[in-house]
Amino acid sequence: MRIMRPGADNAEALAWLERALGHARDRGQKRLENLLKIVRADVVFEMRIASGAFDGKPSSDGEIGGG
Repeated sequence: MRIMRPGADNAEALAWLERALGHARDRGQKRLENLLKIVRADVVFEMRIASGAFDGKPSSDGEIGGG
């Protein structure tokens, strides 16, 4: 796996997280997979805020922010 460089944007972080999640799943590392899912949710949240998609209302999938 490649180490993220400082200042990488959220889209790059999300792509890295997806690859890391696949890596953890392939190796049966459930605890790492769960931690990466939490980090991914935070990155997605940050991306929604940055894009102005966050309106404070629950979306159809139960998460906050209409996406």
